[in-house]
Amino acid sequence: MVTALDGAFGYKTKEVYDPVYGAIHGLTLCLRKELDKSIVKMLDFEPASTPQTIVQKTFYELLYSDKHLMAGYAGGKRYSLITKPELLEKDKERVALKGRKVLVTGGGRGLGALFSRLLAQKHQPHIVLLDIIELNENSARLAAMSEEELKAYKTGTLWEELKKKMDKATPAVLEREFTRLKDSAGLYRSIEALKALGVQVSYYKCDLNDKEVFDSVMAKIKADLGQLDGAVHFAGLERSKLVVDKTLEEFFMIFNTKASAAVNLLKSGVVKEKGFWVMISSIAGKYGNLGQSDYAAASDYISKLAISLTNKGVRAFSVDMTAYANIGMGIRPGVEAFLKSQELDFIYPEEGMNALVDELAYGRIPEIVLSASLGKLDWDKQLRFDPGFPNAGGSEYHFIERTVKSVKGLELEAAKELTLEKDPFLADHAINGTPYLPGVMGIETFAEAAAAVSGEVPKELRNLRFAVPVKLLRNKPVNASIKAAASKGGYDLRIESDFVNAKGVKLGETRTHFTARFETKPAGGSWESAGAPQPPKHAKYKVTAEEIYKVYFHGPSFRVLDGILSIEKDAVLAVFKRPAAALWRVKTPKLLFHPMVIEGMFQACGWRDIHFDRRLTLPDAIGSVIVYDNGPDPDRLFLYAKYKGMNEEGRTRFDAWAYDSEMRPVAELKDYLMIPSEI
Repeated sequence: MVTALDGAFGYKTKEVYDPVYGAIHGLTLCLRKELDKSIVKMLDFEPASTPQTIVQKTFYELLYSDKHLMAGYAGGKRYSLITKPELLEKDKERVALKGRKVLVTGGGRGLGALFSRLLAQKHQPHIVLLDIIELNENSARLAAMSEEELKAYKTGTLWEELKKKMDKATPAVLEREFTRLKDSAGLYRSIEALKALGVQVSYYKCDLNDKEVFDSVMAKIKADLGQLDGAVHFAGLERSKLVVDKTLEEFFMIFNTKASAAVNLLKSGVVKEKGFWVMISSIAGKYGNLGQSDYAAASDYISKLAISLTNKGVRAFSVDMTAYANIGMGIRPGVEAFLKSQELDFIYPEEGMNALVDELAYGRIPEIVLSASLGKLDWDKQLRFDPGFPNAGGSEYHFIERTVKSVKGLELEAAKELTLEKDPFLADHAINGTPYLPGVMGIETFAEAAAAVSGEVPKELRNLRFAVPVKLLRNKPVNASIKAAASKGGYDLRIESDFVNAKGVKLGETRTHFTARFETKPAGGSWESAGAPQPPKHAKYKVTAEEIYKVYFHGPSFRVLDGILSIEKDAVLAVFKRPAAALWRVKTPKLLFHPMVIEGMFQACGWRDIHFDRRLTLPDAIGSVIVYDNGPDPDRLFLYAKYKGMNEEGRTRFDAWAYDSEMRPVAELKDYLMIPSEI
């Protein structure tokens, strides 16, 4: 495929140009992967290139060149494209959003709904939702139903209604109608959640592919609200099918929903002349994918449209998005299995949508790629993925999900939404069916907060107190606040949360769950005087893992003890084994403070209380927790715990160490207190 745009596929020119080049590029990227036995090339030349130059270079690429798909020729040089990581500078807000009217197409569900919620939380605009979902008098009633009530309604009332209305009601018809009603209920909940955040919300039902309806809705929006300040175009369809199996009607249905709709929105005048535009594109339009020729063509079309608008002086940018965990097109059974087989890393929805909100407010460039590793999908290694690079959401640390306030060296306030979707390990730390944030993950959170505020990765935390457990009641998310404040040569650390009702009203006082202290001059460990026994050459367990986890409540990813080697009233020797079950389903983040090794020490100490005192004890406080490195957990370690008696309040006291077969320490607990449990 040969074009003469600017010799750099539209990234060099400052002129306004036809985005149809993007459609050509996106289609070719997919053809290359579908016609893998053929030579497929995509070449771009400067408009002033002579026919002779174009022909000569094209023959050269076909006969002698490497296998890279893309090559641009400009200024006598041959170019290709590379995507590299870059931090977003958030020193100055470039697009003011508070009180502005922002259109979000496809905003009634999925990523569009999540983006709208995060935009509302951070910037308080007037959100104008546009979707094909019907909102009616039944939406509120369905939205109030639990999952069990909805299932009962589906198989009972709805099924009976359909049988009365139709000559032949089938399970497929039932599923289609139920999906429609469920989408309506979800839209109602999304709108109510936005209102609870204190923002104005307007909703308009619109089929972007129906010109008469589209024109009518655009006219109504302008009559109701006047011209809007900007638009974020999420709407799109995707139906994977190879080019040879796809009809023209199917191709243009997918293409028009995203690409033609963007042009129609521009032409409608619904957004002010100097308003902003955000085009939600896809990595398929940048790197190609099997069966997505139409979707890739539409994606790169709107990416080129954003660049062209930028060249015109309008604030516009496109976001080439990867697949997301638990939401969107990437989780459909066939698509998800294929992407995982290609070793593509899914990213978390909140992580991506937070980054998108920040890009809108602070960004400057006309196109970004929002992705982790593409794995085998990146045939030409064009994505310079760096797993150590800070997350696009603004923090390089998993538990410091969103930074609210940060003054390096003085204070940090960050937010973390704890959910079973983002942190599936919570399901393996559930008591009587209720997930609890493990104390070791609270310790990891403190380590990450200390690193974020001080710029120094900690090796020791002191005065830890597990005051109030963090529970996900009825499996509902908990919004935790992580705070660090400089004080007397170190930092005071806290994890807090508020109870907020369905209307967004805070009830009661702020709860302080865990507290800790980070000193910039650590006291250091006591390994030399620990008296830990030499690891035995042949491990024969007094208590096996199977016996341990018949008693303990921990699920697979928290089953860190391989067995107990010896157990005396004043000492326990156990073996840590890194679980085969992963803590995270998508991508394990970099952890700083060996939380699972510390969990092993917790469990070894706890087993001593079960064995001798016949009581289950849980973490209460730690005088000091120390790690000797900040790397990944070893596969196998020895855990030695010394019992130091019981304090006046009935808490058992321990010191404990984790070390390898060469007697090298990994982690240490000083004055670890355990409290009897009612479990």
